[in-house]
Amino acid sequence: MRVIIDVPPDIEELLLKKCKEKGTTPSQFILALLEWYFLKKGYDKPWDIYEFLKYAKRIGYERLKTCKYSDGKYCMLESLNDIFEEKEPEPLNIYRCLFCVDYTDKRRIRRREEIKLDDDIIEVAKIAAKFVVELYRDRFSYKPNLSVEEKKKDEIRKEDVKKLIENW
Repeated sequence: MRVIIDVPPDIEELLLKKCKEKGTTPSQFILALLEWYFLKKGYDKPWDIYEFLKYAKRIGYERLKTCKYSDGKYCMLESLNDIFEEKEPEPLNIYRCLFCVDYTDKRRIRRREEIKLDDDIIEVAKIAAKFVVELYRDRFSYKPNLSVEEKKKDEIRKEDVKKLIENW
């Protein structure tokens, strides 16, 4: 396919200057631009790195804001270590937070606290479970675990067998 373009004189000067710097002809330079724009040939790695860094920045910033030990400006654990080493505490960096080993999410701690049940609720649940078992034991073919005394009652003893034979 052949494309002919009328380039304004000011852009033509810049294009010729860029071609001289790169050591190519204007047509090769335009073809390289088209390949880069539409096919991204030879530029996959820098584009992947750019996407990776963008994602890393987003995750690092999120970790900086949601860490249990962070106030948004300083890390409590690192500041404590800096004080013991008699250094000035350093402000947080999103990349340092990204690879932090001590990261603990505040949101998970809040969720755990919300899920904790009171003892009263647990007792009510146990009573309700016993009630359901009593009502529907036959439908579920439920066989409760018998205690030792109940098992002894259910066992057939020699004395019981002798009584049955004598009364026959």
